[in-house]
Amino acid sequence: MTIQEKYPENIPWDLTTIDQSNYKSIQWMLSKADIVYTFTRSRIDNNYVYIQKNGGKRKAYKEYEARFTYQRLFDEGYSLAAFS
Repeated sequence: MTIQEKYPENIPWDLTTIDQSNYKSIQWMLSKADIVYTFTRSRIDNNYVYIQKNGGKRKAYKEYEARFTYQRLFDEGYSLAAFS
């Protein structure tokens, strides 16, 4: 039997109340101990989110994949911070 994950809702980049000019420059960070994941929306295509672990290389993921990655990390106890 396969367990299906529920589609993550209420992800920070879903917010629509933010001024659109600043919206694309916001970074969301999930941190736990010395590990930090940074999520940033693509300025070119809203279908992509960049994810960077610590000081590593920033990689583009489809928004759908980034959404599940964010939710899994959050469920593992990572704390959220946002800055622009």
